[in-house]
Amino acid sequence: MPIDSLAERSPQAVAAWLAMAYRGSQAVISATKLGVPDVLGKGAMTSGEVAQATGTKPEMMHRLLRALAAFEVVSDLGDGKFELTAVGDCLRADAADSLRPLVLMWGSDSSWQACGKLAECVKTGQNAYRILHGLDNLFPYLDKDPEQARIFDAGQSAGSALVGAVAAQAYDFTGIGRVVDVGGGQGKVLASILKAHPDVRGTLFDLPRVAEGAAANLASEGVADRCEAVGGDMFKAVPAGGDLYLLSHVIHDWGDADATRVLQSCRRAMRPEAKLVILDRVMPERIEPSPGVQAHVLSDLTMMIAHGSARERTAREFETLLDAAGLRLARVVPTRTPVSLVEAVPA
Repeated sequence: MPIDSLAERSPQAVAAWLAMAYRGSQAVISATKLGVPDVLGKGAMTSGEVAQATGTKPEMMHRLLRALAAFEVVSDLGDGKFELTAVGDCLRADAADSLRPLVLMWGSDSSWQACGKLAECVKTGQNAYRILHGLDNLFPYLDKDPEQARIFDAGQSAGSALVGAVAAQAYDFTGIGRVVDVGGGQGKVLASILKAHPDVRGTLFDLPRVAEGAAANLASEGVADRCEAVGGDMFKAVPAGGDLYLLSHVIHDWGDADATRVLQSCRRAMRPEAKLVILDRVMPERIEPSPGVQAHVLSDLTMMIAHGSARERTAREFETLLDAAGLRLARVVPTRTPVSLVEAVPA
């Protein structure tokens, strides 16, 4: 049942549906892991043909495809064949702006096990990685598990590519000569901005091991001649000389004390005329049910599960953080995606 139809159902039916909804997410995750969208990307097939191509059992595959058809990931053509919908098409590995890496990240063993500890997180105040592995949060866990780290990095890059393209169009880069992307990961957001604005130059700043890997990605994106990758510790200092300091999905990774330290590092590097933009979700002050708000609160729970004190914030909470760092909230720019651009200037 689509989420927007829940209001038409009894309270008991809504509660039961919400408790069972994880089975739908597992259907999509499993199909993506098995390569079903990649196989059906070649054209309509029977469940037996899909099973043969994916090395699975025909009867079981037929039942999985029926489930996917009920959620509009594939279409049941009624003649024994199934074909991809637009939703399923974006799960192909070779699709433009493919969501496959994100789905594999959300469906990874790490994410699945961590989400199962939500009740214990709420009860103890600890994050799931402390409960499960005795580690501070998700990041040390990834340092210990290269395969989970690879899945996580690929998912983050896929998400960043989508966000970067939107940011490049939603924000006015007039007068911006250099963007310093703090905690910029593999450089997907910065590359999108540089490709959309040929007169802008960039500095990608992240941990040394991340910056090393980002350099190759910036070259593959065709922007290496206008961008440098610099390694360092954002809690201590960030590169000076930027006209715009960008924090894309960085502040929500940290509690207030650590987030303030990052913002203070940026403030020390900023000239009086420089600007800072936080690219994150902005929670509403009052929660009312809608698909957009549901996505925000689920992301907030994810941050709590992974990091404990990390969180999505309201505009008022962003303003408080910025004040503590010597910055002033200038405006919040919504985009057509779940994220907004929170712009700040030196106080």
